[in-house]
Amino acid sequence: MLPLAVIGIIFFALLLGLIILGVPVTFSIGLSGIITMLLTGIDLTTAVKAMVLPIRSFPLLGVFLFTFMGVVFEKTGLTRLIVDAIQPILGRVKGGLAVVTVVGCAFFGLLTGAVAATAAAFSRIMGPEMGRRGYPKEFAAATITASSPLGAFIPPSIPAIIIAVATNTSVITMFFVAAALGILVMLSLIISILIISYKKGYGGLERKYTFREIIVNILKAAPLVAVPLSVLGGIYLGIFSVTEAGALGAIAALIVAAAYRALSLKKVAEIFLEASKTTAVVLLMIGASYILNYTWSLSGLNETLIGFFKSISTVVSPTVALLILAGILAILGMFFDVIVLAIAWGATIISAMAPYGINPYHINALFLYGVLLGTSTPPVGAGVFVVAQSLKIEIEKILKAILPFLIVYLIVYVIIVLVPDAVLWLPKLLGLPV
Repeated sequence: MLPLAVIGIIFFALLLGLIILGVPVTFSIGLSGIITMLLTGIDLTTAVKAMVLPIRSFPLLGVFLFTFMGVVFEKTGLTRLIVDAIQPILGRVKGGLAVVTVVGCAFFGLLTGAVAATAAAFSRIMGPEMGRRGYPKEFAAATITASSPLGAFIPPSIPAIIIAVATNTSVITMFFVAAALGILVMLSLIISILIISYKKGYGGLERKYTFREIIVNILKAAPLVAVPLSVLGGIYLGIFSVTEAGALGAIAALIVAAAYRALSLKKVAEIFLEASKTTAVVLLMIGASYILNYTWSLSGLNETLIGFFKSISTVVSPTVALLILAGILAILGMFFDVIVLAIAWGATIISAMAPYGINPYHINALFLYGVLLGTSTPPVGAGVFVVAQSLKIEIEKILKAILPFLIVYLIVYVIIVLVPDAVLWLPKLLGLPV
């Protein structure tokens, strides 16, 4: 058998080579994993078991159900009601529409836990609106791209579900860890927008809304927000499981959409098709990621990873080990989805660093945050490409305009690494096991 170092180099060379050639990330992972199995003499029949058995997990059924709930609100156009409710309250400040975009993306996270869906929805809703109000197209695109990860932070967060399942931690606790992350990111983005808008002279809405108009807009949006909040409340109070909550949320979303007369048989068929396609892609990636995890375990690469982080924690300090992990995740997040790295490494990193007093949910938060940085950067950043395609703008222009937001993201990232309570305060406040 080849030495571990050689196998590792071959694996990463194959993986990056396939991605650069344009092979979808999921297939690149699967092919690289299978080749690694061949190099280490592992029976390929185990690849099938490694791929199929994990996705039989009951909590993963919630991925489809919460995706379905989000697709209902997206396809019916009801997400516009969220923006209409926020705009009269926040729209008049400097850079008001950009602030509305950030807060709107956070609220949209309550409806669907996916970055791409959030980027697509707000590109359609806020992109043209910001253009009409005189905001530069690059700034509008950068704002939407930087804000879209909030759709995956605010629960019910699909990445949070998968990370919790992969690391055998509590889904509900992970929901509120993700929520704490989302709140921190949202406030940081709002502050940066206010500073940029003050310097650039971006104004707010000129129109004044009456108190009655504000109340009416809030009441119209209230049923949409009530659905995910009721679902999360039911999970927190122990009334039903995460999967049962997803089912209730999906049904409630259909009822709300029907009440607003936004449903038709054709629309329902489109919702089922879109939710199924999205879930299939996610589950295929989960399966490929478990092949990766399995091959790394049998080949001994995971043991090497554990040894590396243990040695750093012992010789230097656990904090330095966390900083190294954060840097690795930020770089790899530009190439891989959060699902891949959480499944491949999550449990391994926790087993290596938990003995040194590092909280497992702190590590989970780093996986969630570090990899989601990649959604705002190429070469495979989902948010960048969705916004660029929707607003018909060059990716290079988005990347130039988004640089201030990425700097803010990196500052927040360092805070999260050095101050665990920045992400653990909310579940602690709610008395959840942390």
